[in-house]
Amino acid sequence: MERLLRTVLLGLANGSVYALAATGVVLIYKTTRILNLGYGALALFTTFIYWQFTVNWGWPLGISALLVVVVIAPAIGFFLDSQLFRRIEGQPIVIGVIATVGLTVLLQGIVFAIWGSDTQTVPSLFPTSSVDIIGGATLGVDQLLILTVAIGSATALALMLRYTRLGIAFRAVVDNRAVAGLMAVNTNLVSGAAWALGTSFAALTGILLAPRLFLDPITLPFFIISFLLGAAIVGYLQSLPLAFAGGLLIGVAQSMLVEYGSFRGIIGNISNAAPFLIVTILLLLAPRRIRQSGTSGSFIVRTRELTEHASTSVRAGVGVAFFGILALVPLITDSISWNRSVTVGLIHAIVFISLVILTGYSGQISLGHSAFMGVAAFTAAHIATDAGWPSWLALLIGALAAVPAGALIGVIAVRLHGLFLALMTLAAAFMAHELFFTESSVSGSQGFVALPRPAGFEGDTAFYYLVLILLAVAALVAINLRSGRTGRVLGALRDSETATRSLGINVVKYKVLIFSLSAFMAAFAGILLTMHKEGAGRLDFIPFYSIVFMTVTVLGGVFHVGGGLAAGLLYGLYPQIFKGNEFMLQMQLILFGLGATLALAQNPEGMFGEMRRGGNAVLRTFRRRRGDAPEPLPVAGGQR
Repeated sequence: MERLLRTVLLGLANGSVYALAATGVVLIYKTTRILNLGYGALALFTTFIYWQFTVNWGWPLGISALLVVVVIAPAIGFFLDSQLFRRIEGQPIVIGVIATVGLTVLLQGIVFAIWGSDTQTVPSLFPTSSVDIIGGATLGVDQLLILTVAIGSATALALMLRYTRLGIAFRAVVDNRAVAGLMAVNTNLVSGAAWALGTSFAALTGILLAPRLFLDPITLPFFIISFLLGAAIVGYLQSLPLAFAGGLLIGVAQSMLVEYGSFRGIIGNISNAAPFLIVTILLLLAPRRIRQSGTSGSFIVRTRELTEHASTSVRAGVGVAFFGILALVPLITDSISWNRSVTVGLIHAIVFISLVILTGYSGQISLGHSAFMGVAAFTAAHIATDAGWPSWLALLIGALAAVPAGALIGVIAVRLHGLFLALMTLAAAFMAHELFFTESSVSGSQGFVALPRPAGFEGDTAFYYLVLILLAVAALVAINLRSGRTGRVLGALRDSETATRSLGINVVKYKVLIFSLSAFMAAFAGILLTMHKEGAGRLDFIPFYSIVFMTVTVLGGVFHVGGGLAAGLLYGLYPQIFKGNEFMLQMQLILFGLGATLALAQNPEGMFGEMRRGGNAVLRTFRRRRGDAPEPLPVAGGQR
């Protein structure tokens, strides 16, 4: 009994922090309709500021925590709302999701640049001595005070929402933002206040958790986001009390599994994957009203359309020239490092094209492509290494192994779309990593499984041309997919799933098709990346890479194949271009994060969209000089 009581109380203490984080996420979502997947990164960044104050500068713990939670964190939240998220108001919900993904990469890059990637020890805000509790059990004073602070903060928030004018404005905006604006409610102030409060809760979450988990700039953000998502989904992002209760429930469940669970292997990893299992089950069982509340299947975005498009022959010529230049790279340079960097870029371009056809063509957002890549890579590695089959056969079978997983997500996408589909794929990536990729039976006793390159392509140059050929095939498949009937159906599905159904189109078939094809492409890229390194490692397919992939794809241009190609080259060549320049290497994640967030705020078509506009401007000037440019149409007022 004593052991059980202590386990439950310990779970409540840990769960109260998850509950606090979930409350902040739900508050922002209810007010602004943006699910902040950058919440863990905000907690990381503000906690590092707290660490700077207390450890490096020797400031008192209480004053430092108060300054971070009450002053710095709200200022950051208000700034993000006014300068970024308010600018994408009116865009589909999935655009807001991608913006917060970019925010995660941006903040992690800032942390790496300022404080490095080393794990730091954070002093506890409260005493760590033990006290006797009922039943003869003991519990840490810090754990009891953490529980008290979390409950007190949630209670204060509830009272504010219930009895203050700002709380009334909050509730008015949540009910109907447009009507609240007509009733003279300052909706911008309310959304800014929601972000300020949510960021304060993120800072408090990090400060309370870091002394127990250590301040790890790589794992802490995703640990926080994993548990808070499970808690927030308990209330389906609608109920603050249920989100708080969900955090407590997850904390107790985790504590019970750790204390009483004696399983090993995949079953033993369930305690780490528990939040994602909860997310998956709750999303699949959600009533239709909940699943469609506040979500949108539309992926129509505000873009600056071109007044004139290049002809098909011009676009084809540019494509042939582009791949022709890439074919000359090994002949132009003898640098092994440059050739290998371009190879990495071309492999990732296949991953980005798989996201283009999924998200850009059909509007289905995925944050779980690292799972497809990992399944294929480890399957191919075991086939080639353990079974001794040829690498060519391992490449094909490994890629096909990911197709059922993609098809399953496609079937699920019939029930879930938009925001909840993004959460489902993210949960799938975490579950694949926690349950399978970390297991020695999958990733090897040394955390590495060898995978040789195919016969005839063992050398770097030969392997480069193999990757280039497969990239060209992937690009042609994607281009033909868009120009054909399937592409038109996918475009309709992206714009309005309801309208597509009303035309009698089999939505299930096309969602399964596009997810399967996207998974197959990503799987091929995962195997090629593994062959490039000649083996698959335990940490090669962590969920963080799925988030980075989506960020870089948006930066390159998620609506066009050219955007995937540009993103791939940028991703592969950036470290090589700035090799030896520590500052620019540290700025890589920052620039990618800024590009993804600013691209959404200014131009959702990304870098390739600007390249298209520039190219068409050149063509337009050339045509004018030849005298065959079309005359501009007259408009009102005599302007042209």
